[in-house]
Amino acid sequence: MSDGSTDTAVMEQEMLYTRLCNRGKVEVHFVGIQDVEKADGKNIAQAIDNMMREVTGEEWQAKLVACATDGALVMTGTRKGVVSRLRGNNMHVLGIHCMAHRLELAFKDAIKSCSMAKLIEDVLSGLHTFYCKSALNRANLKHSFKILGQNPLVPTRVGGTRWVSHLFRAIDHFLRGYQGLTQHLDQIQSPDAEGVNAVQKSKARHYFKTCQDPSFFIFCNDCLTHLSSLSLTLQTSTITVAEVHSCLTATQTVLTKYKTRPGPKLKACIKEHENDDSFLNRVMKAKFELLDKLCQSLQSRFTDMTIGILQATKLVNLNSWPDADRSKEFGESEVEELTTHFQRILTSSGVAVELIPDQWTILKTRLYETGESLHSKTWPEINRSLQAQCPDILSLVDLILTVPASTADCEKGFNQMKLVKSDWRSRLISRSLCDLLTVQLSSPSIENYDPTPAIQLWHQASIRPRRPEFMEGKKNAQESTSETSESDSDEQE
Repeated sequence: MSDGSTDTAVMEQEMLYTRLCNRGKVEVHFVGIQDVEKADGKNIAQAIDNMMREVTGEEWQAKLVACATDGALVMTGTRKGVVSRLRGNNMHVLGIHCMAHRLELAFKDAIKSCSMAKLIEDVLSGLHTFYCKSALNRANLKHSFKILGQNPLVPTRVGGTRWVSHLFRAIDHFLRGYQGLTQHLDQIQSPDAEGVNAVQKSKARHYFKTCQDPSFFIFCNDCLTHLSSLSLTLQTSTITVAEVHSCLTATQTVLTKYKTRPGPKLKACIKEHENDDSFLNRVMKAKFELLDKLCQSLQSRFTDMTIGILQATKLVNLNSWPDADRSKEFGESEVEELTTHFQRILTSSGVAVELIPDQWTILKTRLYETGESLHSKTWPEINRSLQAQCPDILSLVDLILTVPASTADCEKGFNQMKLVKSDWRSRLISRSLCDLLTVQLSSPSIENYDPTPAIQLWHQASIRPRRPEFMEGKKNAQESTSETSESDSDEQE
């Protein structure tokens, strides 16, 4: 999984993660970060190769299954793109366009020609600027919430790395803080307002007039509730392509249902305006326009999820398996397609490809005959119990689980990079930056970290001993404390 970004020194940095799977257990590891002289396919591919060779010390391309990147042409180009260069002659290597990025692009495609969505975006962006750039407006808004006895909710920005979630948060803040927000805007745009210039009054008058009808935000909020939840799911570190397929199908089903019946928030709004036919017609027209374009854009952006190899990977999602009475032919065609596509890498790994179809039948039979729900099972548990009987099909499952679904880990890594390489440390060389990020991203949390081995290494690694009596003194102190507590207990007896 690879992605690029520019650091505070205006240098192009390429970040690399690897996704591994062994006996059903998926792990994601930070590999490194390296500056790229020129952000083209040749230099980026060379940087990735250098980082992998430094870590593995071997020909790592032989084990490469898939490359996950964003949708930039320099990464996905068919001739000179990074994925094509890394693939080489290994035609089984999949190029995965990050699912989280796809969702953002699908939503942007849907609202591009939707006038109502454009209005919502402009109003929310304007409100954020109106209160973010003025400390006085921000303070007066908080005072307005205080008078109403509510917690202050300042308008947030619309855009961001997780675009759908940012917009959902902005609309949610607007709806929950609607009363305090409109009260403050009404006070500013009033002719009697003091200390407010004409420009501020004009803006407040425009925002107050637009905010008088929150139904536009309400119907959009119903859709964004599910899209934001899907976006956060797609950013999960160990999510599989099969799980993405299931979550995407569920979201599309809900959005299709909203075409014929309103969502919970819109339903309450319609009930309040049930006598206003012009209002209902306007809102319904905008709703149908947005939902139609949204369903079309999702279908267009995720076309490859319904055909080919990515569609066949759904068999590793145990939640999608059918009942026992309909399991006879389940997965047969998918296993054959996956085996044919990955035959070269499976054979080079010592897997008996010709035994996989029979072992698939054995695996299904053993899992169904237990009588337990498949929803409660995991692939590590299945490997522990059936590894001896079905080693080859479980190797294929490991290969499928290795395929990444997004590059969200790279985005999280860039957030840490901005904290490490700040304006005050803009001259950090690539090696130092990589080491610091390795410590930051690969170390356990403070709650789970045991410093004792590091302390012992620090004491013993030097030529001359450092404080040789330090650990002995600590040990003697603990022994004396325990002896004192024992003597005190004897006296009490």
